[in-house]
Amino acid sequence: MITRIFHLSAVVAAVLVGTVAGSTQLKAQTVETAIRDGKIGYAMTDLFWAVYQTPDAKEECPEGFNDGPREQFEKLYPNHTAMTVEDTQLRQEVQTWLPSTESDGFEFREAEGPYSWGLNLDDALGDDDFEHPDGSKGIDNQVYRAVGCVIGFRGPDGVEYIFQNKAILDQNYSRMMIELGDVDDLRSDESVTVSLYRGRDRLLTDATGLNVVPGGSQRIDRRWGESLIRHTTGRIEDGVLRTEPIEEVVIPWMNLSVPTIQIIRDMRLELQLTPEGATGLVAGYADINSWYYQLIRNDSTHHLSNGQISGISLYKALRRLADAYPSPDTGANTAISTALDVKMRQVFIVHTESD
Repeated sequence: MITRIFHLSAVVAAVLVGTVAGSTQLKAQTVETAIRDGKIGYAMTDLFWAVYQTPDAKEECPEGFNDGPREQFEKLYPNHTAMTVEDTQLRQEVQTWLPSTESDGFEFREAEGPYSWGLNLDDALGDDDFEHPDGSKGIDNQVYRAVGCVIGFRGPDGVEYIFQNKAILDQNYSRMMIELGDVDDLRSDESVTVSLYRGRDRLLTDATGLNVVPGGSQRIDRRWGESLIRHTTGRIEDGVLRTEPIEEVVIPWMNLSVPTIQIIRDMRLELQLTPEGATGLVAGYADINSWYYQLIRNDSTHHLSNGQISGISLYKALRRLADAYPSPDTGANTAISTALDVKMRQVFIVHTESD
């Protein structure tokens, strides 16, 4: 028995040593070979609305957080047990799916304070703009003002925050990638090309299945993803990629196994690049209808309630805070400034003639 234990321990030790050596070698190979023929690819692993948070939320939410469907229901229908389903639950569902800008009678707590993550999208300074924590002025992020005091959108345990990023890892539907071309140096390059693609393959992970590692391969989805391909240009300064805006980008967005999309106008990227990955911001103007219906299609009222997310109240806030793309018919703005935190891992993007 002692001999067998000794042999088993020796085998385990050898495997561990080999694993450590292999991972070190893999990292070294990634650093040396990530750029091939002037190109480097990255696949999104995390993507979620950028929400500035302090530890106790007193700075951005001094009055506390917003009520969700359950809390509002109790206030609207204190005697609901004596009422019909049509006059209570279904009435609220109708207002959720057919929203309006009329007041619902509830106070909505917008995020306050001077700071927000994001970018200056309009190259201007306005009364509604935030300041970036690094001191940059003119930050446009009205989605943050709308969702900053909604528990479900706050990390690390808000329901939207958790399930959106989980879906990116678990499902191929949201497999968005970028590929940089004409790259000479990841630290400094005056001009690079940037292409957005949808991938077809699962992400390469470690043995836990939870951590994405660099060096995987991704085929381009040219069947369902051809219409999602976009191209722009950018520059790299001090290891940070900044792109020119893209007129409109459609992002596949899945949560709780329900496929939807987000439409971002004037989208641009600001990413800190390394040979192993990229982190930073996706910013632009979110189409309000797409934003809202993504939320309520992905999440039933039950799931929204777990994050205290009242779709009815939130829609009104989005419309009230909208700051771009006025409708030619009504003059009301149809899009709202936003920023998303994004993380990516380096991948080798495989180009084929057909899919």
